Order: sequence, then structure tokens, then C-alpha cells
Amino acid sequence: MGEKLLKYYEEAYKIGGAKARLRLAMLSLLPSLKAGNAPDSEANIRKFENAMKQLKKELNLN
Repeated sequence: MGEKLLKYYEEAYKIGGAKARLRLAMLSLLPSLKAGNAPDSEANIRKFENAMKQLKKELNLN
């Protein structure tokens, strides 16, 4: 459970450090500690994909 979701947190950390991880939590509404226990459902993955797109936009990485 949550393995795919946690990979988004790893990616966020690589591109922007702790601040990016925090911003991902805010955008996805699912903190990393809860993401590890959440299902890798289509809805959750879509939520994280959208959050990562927004994060990259905010960091000017698009």
C-alpha cells in the first residue's frame, strides 16, 4: 500500500528538498506518513499527479 504514492514524495524531495515535500503534502492533502498507508488507487495517483504538476509549475520546472 502506498508505495507509488511515496515515490511522489521521493521525487518532490529530489527536485526541491523538504519544502517541496511539504508543498506536495499541502497540494495532495495527504501527508507522507499517511501516504504510506493509503491505497495506490487511481484516484490517489491522479491526485498526486495533479499535485506534482502544480508543484513543478510553482518551481518553474515545466
